[in-house]
Amino acid sequence: MSKARRNRWILFFLLLVFLVGVIYLALTLPSEDYGLVKRSLIDLNEGWTVEYEDTILQEVTFPRELHLAENTTYTATRTLPEVSYDSVMLRVRSSMQDIIVYIDGVEIFRDVKGNDGRLTVPDASLWHFLSIPEGSSGKEITLEMVSPTRAFSGTLNELYAGEGIDLISQVVRENALKIILSILFLILGVFMLILSAFVNNLEDNRLIYLGGFAVLFSVWLFGESKVMQLFIGNRFIIGGISYMAIPLIAISYVLFLKESVFQKYQSVMVGAALVFFVNLVGNVLLQVFGIQNFISSMDLTVVLVSFMIVGSMVLMVIEWKMDGNLQAKTMIMSSFIPAGFLLAEVSIFLLGRYEMTGSLTGIGILLFFLQISYFTFRSVDKAIQSERESEFLKKMAYVDILTGMGNRAAFEKYVDGLRKKHSGKQFRLAMMDINNLKYINDHFGHKEGDEAIRKCAEAMKKYLLPYGDCFRLGGDEFAAVLYDLDEETYEHLIRCMREEVQAAKNNHPYRVDIAVGSNVYLEERFSDFSSFIHETDLRMYENKRKVKENQLEVMG
Repeated sequence: MSKARRNRWILFFLLLVFLVGVIYLALTLPSEDYGLVKRSLIDLNEGWTVEYEDTILQEVTFPRELHLAENTTYTATRTLPEVSYDSVMLRVRSSMQDIIVYIDGVEIFRDVKGNDGRLTVPDASLWHFLSIPEGSSGKEITLEMVSPTRAFSGTLNELYAGEGIDLISQVVRENALKIILSILFLILGVFMLILSAFVNNLEDNRLIYLGGFAVLFSVWLFGESKVMQLFIGNRFIIGGISYMAIPLIAISYVLFLKESVFQKYQSVMVGAALVFFVNLVGNVLLQVFGIQNFISSMDLTVVLVSFMIVGSMVLMVIEWKMDGNLQAKTMIMSSFIPAGFLLAEVSIFLLGRYEMTGSLTGIGILLFFLQISYFTFRSVDKAIQSERESEFLKKMAYVDILTGMGNRAAFEKYVDGLRKKHSGKQFRLAMMDINNLKYINDHFGHKEGDEAIRKCAEAMKKYLLPYGDCFRLGGDEFAAVLYDLDEETYEHLIRCMREEVQAAKNNHPYRVDIAVGSNVYLEERFSDFSSFIHETDLRMYENKRKVKENQLEVMG
């Protein structure tokens, strides 16, 4: 085991020990209950008389499912306990039902979905917080309900009275797992989407689809947590967002498989995505035109999701066994646990146990998401490393290793850019050559020759780089493109540069000097850049010849 991997396991173990320790201390140290829910709620779930059609049921306990035909009106009646109701509210949940509340036959609340226009909003499961009139102790409370949805016709939800903060906090606490899971998925999804914007070398959109999957699943899970109404009051969002999220989740998932897993069946995944898109649009149109509500059309969506899960698994097995697709094998191994959770929840949904929706799927999908995120991050890490290597190689292609200057390729690219973008601005080109470099290499070795090159390059960068760009063209040849320099300043810089190079002779048994030829580019004078560079080169060689003649005179 590598040292880094061992350290990760040690860190994980320490975090686990810390978490267990915190939980132990929380359970053993003495503390009062400072939770917002004081458990002072008035339980109104027993002793109800329920009537529908010709049937009367006595001593009914909520919650209860009567399984009635759609649009069947039913009532539930009981006596309110003897308590003070001046600061007490009644919390009622209607599951896609119209509901009217009476106290001793006097209506105190009504929520009936209207249908005034051509478009129909979805049936929604809603919380209602009702003020109870003072003096209601000992009076009869009656709930009158009717639902156009067979799945919820006859549903009797739990009923509590108490202070508003306690009623709301109980809802939040009962749905804490779904809320926490939805927040986790949202964080993970947003992270994936942000990461996708910074990984340029990844050749597909797997991070976008994986991030979209997590965000959409977060929306679905939050919608199923029964707390969305605490933040959003729009009936279409409350009643429809979860149903619309399911086809979108399926679309993001199959497109993720297309990008990251399949090699042969990518077109099948695109086709599956189109099917779910059509299903989404169809579900919305059926709902808004009042033909079929979301929950009824969701049966087809659930069947399509089941076929998608099974079908994708079959195709992955085929690619794994026949084509040796290791990504397919990895995805299959990652899918067993979440597939079990999801199929179990589909079965529960089809059996009408809607209160369980989200819990099993949330846990299963979180495990699945963490697994595929791990393998995706490995791919992303490889892409990032490849991107860094590519950037490094790209940079090295234009850098002279010995001096750190731009090389001949960089100079030619630079000059090409000048030729294409030059707008008449004057600049000076200086061509430079190290004198006696061959002599140094032959008599003192290439190591000393490289040292001479570095010394000259350092002097050039010190005096010329602030005014433009410097390049080593190869061997003993250099070039500099300089801007905004008058002749006097340029001559001063060249003189300082040469003096610094020549001063190196005090530390070496040889003389180093630089021959320089320069020219100012004037558009009206030169027909093209080639002739300009050639003339500058000739000036440098002329300077080189004069330097050698001076050296011979001194030696003579």
